[in-house]
Amino acid sequence: MNITLSPEQMELIEAQLAQGQFSSPSEVITKALQTLAQTQQKYREWVEELRFSIEEAEAELSRGEGIPLEAVCEQLQEKFRKAREVQE
Repeated sequence: MNITLSPEQMELIEAQLAQGQFSSPSEVITKALQTLAQTQQKYREWVEELRFSIEEAEAELSRGEGIPLEAVCEQLQEKFRKAREVQE
């Protein structure tokens, strides 16, 4: 497979090589692809965790275990107020 890199991409690779962390452009690209794969995996895991949390929340609401929106808003406002007081 032949790939044509843009000047910006070449600059990024050359900068990585200049830092001495990699010994070849191939190593830079391999690391970039590994990082991309890890990021995608973490995203998929995050989506699955979020989906589970939403399903769990829906089940809690259906059992009447929810908190009224107004109460949640009041709790958040109180937390923000206290955080501001600590910063001052």
